[in-house]
Amino acid sequence: MDWRRLQVFNKIANFNSFTEASKNLKKSQSALSRDIIYLEKKAGFKVFVRDIRGIKLTKEGQALLSITKDFLNKIDSLK
Repeated sequence: MDWRRLQVFNKIANFNSFTEASKNLKKSQSALSRDIIYLEKKAGFKVFVRDIRGIKLTKEGQALLSITKDFLNKIDSLK
């Protein structure tokens, strides 16, 4: 998996919004969407359920978020 795309996933999940993550990362929403589509393809599962009300993490997405948060915390502790 691509670490950059995992970081994008983490931002989107934390903001619970492609729009807010887009503003924070200074990338277009379509670029973030492509990153998530690529991540889902490589992972073999969907990480978000998308509908007109917004996005929601799937069960697998919740597990992946937990792993990425743990990894980010461990990286931060090395600084």
